[in-house]
Amino acid sequence: MKALKTVGFIVLALMLLVLILGLIAPKELQLQRSMIINAPQTTVFSLVNELPAWERWSPWVRQDSTIKNQYSDQKMGTGAYYTWTSENSGTGKLTITDSYEADSLHTFIEFDGQGNTNSKWYFEPVEGGTKATWSFDSKFPFPFNVMLLLQDVEGMVGKDYENGLAFLKTEAESILPEENNSEMKRINFPATRLVGVRKTVNLDDLSDHFQTVMPMVGTKVAEHGVEKTGAPSGLYYKWDMENQLTDVAIVIPVAADVTIEGLEVFDIAGAEAVEATYVGNYDGTPVAHEAIDLYLSTNSLTPKMPIMEHYLPDPGPETETDPNKWMTKIVYLLEE
Repeated sequence: MKALKTVGFIVLALMLLVLILGLIAPKELQLQRSMIINAPQTTVFSLVNELPAWERWSPWVRQDSTIKNQYSDQKMGTGAYYTWTSENSGTGKLTITDSYEADSLHTFIEFDGQGNTNSKWYFEPVEGGTKATWSFDSKFPFPFNVMLLLQDVEGMVGKDYENGLAFLKTEAESILPEENNSEMKRINFPATRLVGVRKTVNLDDLSDHFQTVMPMVGTKVAEHGVEKTGAPSGLYYKWDMENQLTDVAIVIPVAADVTIEGLEVFDIAGAEAVEATYVGNYDGTPVAHEAIDLYLSTNSLTPKMPIMEHYLPDPGPETETDPNKWMTKIVYLLEE
């Protein structure tokens, strides 16, 4: 009985100590970290504004392989959100509450049973690229705020933010490789003949459409013994975000004037163009397109349809299992 009383006094004393420490401990933690990224402001912004892109640089995804994300139908901008489940990191929800094109965005993170956090991003063009700043602001209710005295919460969160910015820097700077010695280059695109299938497709079905149609086009071209002159490509004639539709032709460039049953012929006239190289999973190509849009507007250039994506076979899905290494040439033809 005496031993039980002793244990009880110890437990009571520890509880009182926690309560006393909670009275003097801070109840809010604020911090921010910044990094210069050698990439256009729109590219860096897009990698944060498009929630699926977080899987390519998030420090928590890198640390915890059990994290599984579920995305809202809207995947970018104000109102977009994802929920996560994890064996190691619990469950929760991240929502973009405000998104100010290319300049800043705010997120609200709900940790199930563990409180909420506000986080803000700022993107500023500077010499050498873009300065990205990531801030953290969280309140710790009494008596849980005692953790701010007993653990180095600021150090742990700050380290995650530093790692996240470093991963974001690597990802953004890899989108347009140094092989071109510039993020964009002007080219003279040659007259090209292509064969394939054109269709208006829901954006949610676009990946499945490519996976179905591209092999079919390739098989028909091979069966006719036609010489291919380049990589499989997508010709985008329209991109309707409001209705979530795109008018796209899935094609293969060919050398001969051929007629293949079931395939349409597409002749692209030679023209001056802007070309960029994107490295990574095809889901991430929108960030490269936004970078090209910025280049066009900055240089008072007007594009014309179709916009072209050439999916290089080496490295590509057939030869490279890591989608982060796939290469896509993106070409915008210019009005004269």
